[in-house]
Parts: sequence; C-alpha cells; structure tokens
Amino acid sequence: MSVSIKAMQYFLAAAEQGSIVKAAKQLNVVPSAVSNAIDMVEAAFGLQLVQRFPAKGIVPTAAGVQVMQKIRSLVDDYELLLQQGTELRTALSGHISVGYYAPVASAFVPLIFAPMLEANPGIRLKLIETDNEAVQDRLLSGEFDLIIFVANNIRTGIVHRKLIEAPPYVLVASEHRLVCQAFVTPDDLRDEPMVLLDLPMTSDYYRSIFAGTDVTNQIVAQANTHEMVRSLVGKNIGFSILNMRPETAATYSGDRVVAKPLKAKTQALELAVGHTGGKQRKLTQAFIDATITHFDQEVARKLIMALN
Repeated sequence: MSVSIKAMQYFLAAAEQGSIVKAAKQLNVVPSAVSNAIDMVEAAFGLQLVQRFPAKGIVPTAAGVQVMQKIRSLVDDYELLLQQGTELRTALSGHISVGYYAPVASAFVPLIFAPMLEANPGIRLKLIETDNEAVQDRLLSGEFDLIIFVANNIRTGIVHRKLIEAPPYVLVASEHRLVCQAFVTPDDLRDEPMVLLDLPMTSDYYRSIFAGTDVTNQIVAQANTHEMVRSLVGKNIGFSILNMRPETAATYSGDRVVAKPLKAKTQALELAVGHTGGKQRKLTQAFIDATITHFDQEVARKLIMALN
C-alpha cells in the first residue's frame, strides 16, 4: 500500500504536536483529514505508530518514534527539493549547457555571456561545439538547455528565433589578385583552386553556389574547422566561401586574409537560437534573451559581409 507525502506530513505534525486537533489547526485542515492520514501511514507500515487517548491526544509508540525519524528526514528532503526547484526556475544561478554550431562562435559568444557571468557569479556555463545535425539532436535529448545553430532542416520539437542572415563571401589571401575588386562573382573564380569548409550541410551549400560550373572540381583542400580553412587560405593555397567572419584578419599562422562580397544568386544562411519550447527556467531564458538582444545590435553586423 502506497502512502502520499501529504499523509506523512499530517502524521508527522500530529505525532510532534501530540494532538490531532492541534495538528489540524497548524495545517489548516479538518481534524478528520489528520486522523485519516494517521490511519493510512499505519496501514502502509503495518504497525501501530501512535496510541490515542480521548481528550488527552496521541503518543507515538516505540515503532512510531522510529518511523517519525525516517518520515522527518524524507519530508525534509522533499521540501528541500521543492525549494531547489523554485530556485532553479527563478534564480540566475546554477549550471547551463549551450550547444552551438556557428563557425565563428568565439567571435560573439563571449560578448553575449561575459556580462551575465560577471553580474551573476553563481552561473556555471558549459559550451559544446558540434555539427548542425548533432546540436539539434542533443538539444532534444536534454543534453543542452539551448543551442545556437543554422536554421536548416530544423528538427521537429525545436522552437527557434532567427538571429541574423549571413550571405556567403569569398575569402582570399592578402596578396591574391581578387583583393583589388569590390566584389567577386562565380566567374571570377572559374580557374581558382578552392579550399572547402567540409561539414554536414555546409559543404553541400557551398557546392550549390557553383552549381552548373566546374569550380567544385578545383577543390584542392578540405578542412572541417573554420580556422583551418582560414589558415590554408592565408597561405594562398586557394580561395574559400564562408558565411560569417571574425573581426580579425589574421590567421592562427600569422597570415592575413581578406573577405570580399560574393555576387551570386544564392540564399544566405540563417543563424538562430533554439530551445525545446514551453516555459524555460529563468537562467535559460536569460541566456536566450541576451543572445537575441546582442544580434539586434549593430555590432553583430560585423560578423557578415554583404554587398553594398
């Protein structure tokens, strides 16, 4: 026979007060509710836990004293759990896990989150980079509280908000012949070797830009990280097509690269923040709001290269 937390709370109040009437007054319930709760707890344990004395109240038996100690510990844990649940919902503290697929996330994520961490020292932030499909799957599995990702083939169950549209641009070494041009067209790249950012979804997207041409036959190097692509381009191994850019023109190897707008009929990639919908705990919602606010500001426009 199961017994509810409420019944145990009523039993404990009566046993501690030594009176069903006093316990009922404390709990703001009728005395019969307390009496019934005692019956339920005794039935659940199969023991007589209190002795009832008309007009004198109740006294715990020896078994009742032992059961009281265990119930008190259980009720305390239960009440602590409720308290922590409330804090989890309302406090800007605790752990938050953010998954992201954004090749230049390091260029904007610290700008978003650093002020929150400084103002709320109880926050513990975990950032995990992965590909665009995995980041969505791991959000749905409960591993991430929110994600920053490309809004492409969005999984059912994910609620998202667009942050920015990032059109493709051409990246070349500082000494490349195309540096002097205001913009670049696919025809300008016809005889140029290409460095491809090879990631799920993005590689197909970049290849689609040159559909009907032989540019993709000129791929001389592929890399699955944004910075490796930039470093290869910096060595003038070839050009690349990317969508978001860091503020610096220097690569990890110390070379300089130049971004040029690409004049082509192609869709921009849409960067978004995503979550699983419903009411979010306060910490998660604060991070979502901070991300949206950041991309509403002009400073976020530095991440993209658009035709004038």
